[in-house]
Amino acid sequence: MKKTFLKAILGLSLVASTTAVVVSCNDKNNDDPVVIDNSGIDANNFKGDITKNVTLDPAKVYTITGKVAVKAGASLTIPEGTQIKVAEGANYLIVERGAKIFINGSAAKPVVFEGTAHKQGHWGGIVVLGNAPSNRSAAGTSTSELGDLTYGGTDKADNSGVIKYVVIKDSGYKYNPEKEFNGLSLFGVGSGTTVSYVYITNGADDGVEMFGGNVNVDHIVVTGVGDDSFDWTESWSGTVDYLYAARMKAFMGAVEPGNRGIEADSQDTDPNTTNGANGGVSNPTVKNATFIGNTAGAESQGLKIRAGSQGNFDNIVIANFQTGLDFETDRTYAWFNSGTKINNVRFVNVGTEWKAKATTANPNPDLSKAFTKNADAKGAGNGTALPDWAKGWTGLTSFDVADAGN
Repeated sequence: MKKTFLKAILGLSLVASTTAVVVSCNDKNNDDPVVIDNSGIDANNFKGDITKNVTLDPAKVYTITGKVAVKAGASLTIPEGTQIKVAEGANYLIVERGAKIFINGSAAKPVVFEGTAHKQGHWGGIVVLGNAPSNRSAAGTSTSELGDLTYGGTDKADNSGVIKYVVIKDSGYKYNPEKEFNGLSLFGVGSGTTVSYVYITNGADDGVEMFGGNVNVDHIVVTGVGDDSFDWTESWSGTVDYLYAARMKAFMGAVEPGNRGIEADSQDTDPNTTNGANGGVSNPTVKNATFIGNTAGAESQGLKIRAGSQGNFDNIVIANFQTGLDFETDRTYAWFNSGTKINNVRFVNVGTEWKAKATTANPNPDLSKAFTKNADAKGAGNGTALPDWAKGWTGLTSFDVADAGN
């Protein structure tokens, strides 16, 4: 999913909630954090605008019942072990440009977001807007059609806070047939932001999607989402280090088996754009990654690289997909044919290792030399098996190719 997602989240009602999280304590210093429950907010009806620095109480179980928006200049801190349930519908957490989120989970006590019922698309997801570049405009910014919320800019090192040891279940609410949420969506988020140890499961659309920015992420687990496990566009140029993603035919009652391990675009509407502070090109680094698929559907592709996207990949395991590497568009061809940009790839039970769609300029594209193979590649750590770093805090103890199904 690409730009239509932004229309979905920002086309929702922007009427302020009567339970808006505006804290009115005796402390007049806006820099001092306060515990949200001290403001009289009902933890069972958590929604509204956060306009001060707010810290949740880990002893409480919160239920999000609408939009929770962290406004510019404010922050939301979520301590380790906090449990947050979300009612069914277009309910979500959004961190606006100039605001900060601090999800301070730990391996022993991760922060958990989950639906009040377990199913794909039960609720929205987590959205962060930052000041790092998008190639949607020469200024590096983009603006929502409704709500007038801007993301992007020129600050590649922008800091939107910390997202660490968090589990996101049951996300991807579909606002209409063309618009739906992801588990974690990062719009113009900069490299000063920490995103580490994130598990997304049973979502209806993508697991993680990058809309521009330079944020670096590590130790990401995605299982059983309805679309792509990891997705980028709009000149994202960060890194992902240690990624374990599994596409499953049936998972926790899932009705959508998922599509690609990675869907990579530079920009979906103009693959040759030169807009943005990154020169208009997505060019991330992906290393130590395992992608497990199944053969269901027409988009059973380990890595779909297209729409002008570049990138560098190393130590990759691709298993159980119809196609391992699928390339499109001339700008993408030129990049991957300019040198070996995909190194140490191990294919396991993959029908076609690579293919490329013909263009007028490249009627017979040959990207057979765009990658090197390595039968000993370990991917995220243990080849196709669940890596040790993903055990425990995710609730998973094991996983392998057979669990994905065909």
